[in-house]
Amino acid sequence: MRLVNRVAALLLTLGLLVGGLLLVAEVVAVALNRPGLVADHTGWHRTLTTTRLRDPWVRTGIIAAGVLGLLILFGQLVRWKPDRLPTRLADGWHLQRRSVEQHLAGAADGVAGVASATAVVRRYGTGWRTRIRAVGEASVAPAVESAVRQELERLGASPDDPVAVDMIVPGPVRRTRIRLRR
Repeated sequence: MRLVNRVAALLLTLGLLVGGLLLVAEVVAVALNRPGLVADHTGWHRTLTTTRLRDPWVRTGIIAAGVLGLLILFGQLVRWKPDRLPTRLADGWHLQRRSVEQHLAGAADGVAGVASATAVVRRYGTGWRTRIRAVGEASVAPAVESAVRQELERLGASPDDPVAVDMIVPGPVRRTRIRLRR
């Protein structure tokens, strides 16, 4: 999202700069009693004084601008997953979120009795909030949490950061028939 914000800010800046330069050029042209460089001044005046809000293209433009504004507002207010997570190992250093999730899932997978595990890490103030989903018996959950906390300590997370472990009890394996077609 940071890249999208920067590109949008750059495009907005360029648009405002070009618009401002054109406005200055038009004002100078009017001051010198010359025709407009970009716009026909009498045509603009006539269009702006005869246009009414009940015209369909005016309403369409207003609705389109409102919808675009709401989409931009929604895009800015939604909390996106962070790409990087701050670490305590060194000031100003960050770790890639996906890499941290893979390391934590690997640590949970290494516990005896866990068939597979996934990890989701989010920012939590200045720390991390970790959620582990592992397939295995519920009695293995403390061992999974301990292994994940050790890995978090190694990665530079605070020992006070919350860790949630959800154990999914493995069910019977469903057999399905696979038909090969030629």
